[in-house]
Amino acid sequence: MNIRTLAKYPFLPEALNIVRNMDLDELLASPIYEDAKDYGIAKVISCFDENARVFVTDDETKIIGFYISKLFLIALDDPIITRRFANVVRDELEGYLIEDSSENIYLVASTLGVKYKNIPEEIIRLHRENPKPWVAGTKYELFTLVHFLDFIKYASGISGEAFKLINQPLKDGWVPVSKEEFVKILREAFVKNFVKDIESNANKKDVLKKYFKDEIEKMRELKDEYISKYSSQDFGNVVEEAFPPCLKSIIVKLKNGVNLPHQARFFLVTFLHKIGVKNEDIMKIFATAPDFNESMTRYQVEHITGGISKKEYEVPKCATLQAYGLCVKDIANDNLCKKDWMTHPLLYYKIKKEWLSKQKKSSE
Repeated sequence: MNIRTLAKYPFLPEALNIVRNMDLDELLASPIYEDAKDYGIAKVISCFDENARVFVTDDETKIIGFYISKLFLIALDDPIITRRFANVVRDELEGYLIEDSSENIYLVASTLGVKYKNIPEEIIRLHRENPKPWVAGTKYELFTLVHFLDFIKYASGISGEAFKLINQPLKDGWVPVSKEEFVKILREAFVKNFVKDIESNANKKDVLKKYFKDEIEKMRELKDEYISKYSSQDFGNVVEEAFPPCLKSIIVKLKNGVNLPHQARFFLVTFLHKIGVKNEDIMKIFATAPDFNESMTRYQVEHITGGISKKEYEVPKCATLQAYGLCVKDIANDNLCKKDWMTHPLLYYKIKKEWLSKQKKSSE
């Protein structure tokens, strides 16, 4: 495989072979790899400061730099920074793959552990005769089959009709997808694999910290400054203690830098809007999301709350949240959630808020 391809996909085993046997002192303290170290560190810092990015043209430097980025993230041990970096690389990966050959796309899929296989002519013919409803009349070509378990695992965080398993034709456990859909699945697989890789090496953070002492302090200050710039300190008069477990779970994930699926974001926005949180404060809650973009988040919040669409969306019922996989009552051990008549998160909030108010008055 040529080095140009490895530079585009530096997580491939062949790319890792370039750095696998390098000594840490040589890699992180020697002037020989100073350009690669600067590139790797700057790539992480640029997640919060685009002006910090360092551009290099040498492919080997890019590969080594990516590996150094990983070592830096392990030393940082910060899930928000890790996931934000993974999202930046994810978007680059999508751009490369969509223009690349089928051979390289399948190579990346195999590396990421996404199961696929060629589409039989029969399925292609059936699709042409009975196209998926949302692609009728558009240029759409099937590319490969993805195993339904991988489809569920990696497509759950992608919005759109094409990524809901219920809308997909299924043949012996395989889902037919287009090249564009397959690439999006691969990019989500990359994020999950990358984050898992960083977290699984957390035991090496103390060894690595000495090589990034100044950079770690700078990175944490930059992250805190970025988040505090947008983050809301509280929800005003809203009683957070009265939030249902499903909502608390989503907020905790956000604070830990987890990329939420569209349904979770929709639920969070509609719920907070209904209980009186201002749009500006709702928007700021997403500051720790790895794909946070101020203008895009503002647009989405305004759309859901009726500012743009002129349609104020309703908060999903408990049954809908269960269908979305957002209900956590089975693990939350919350008695109020388990009541037969508890059918809506707003009802939970109302009752819990009243109960907390009575508790407070009685204690006074």
